Amino acid sequence: MMQEPLKTSVLRAFAAGEVLDAAEVLARIRGRYPGERYCSLAVVADHLKSLRAVGLLAEDASFLDESGGLVSLYRISEYGLAKLPPARP
Repeated sequence: MMQEPLKTSVLRAFAAGEVLDAAEVLARIRGRYPGERYCSLAVVADHLKSLRAVGLLAEDASFLDESGGLVSLYRISEYGLAKLPPARP
């Protein structure tokens, strides 16, 4: 059986309408991609930016973490909910 594309899993992590950052999304989807190097914090962060750019996600807030890095929080948009693919069995 084929795996769901990583970007789809990233979007699906927001299906419940929660506000999440890249680390929280990665924690939720990492188990679906065991041993895959492309399932990393940097790749998830890039997917979040891409999904925001096309209107599927909205940036809810941002802040600086303890090390001074920018952390963005995202929420799924109404458009994103409408485009969310049905869950695979």
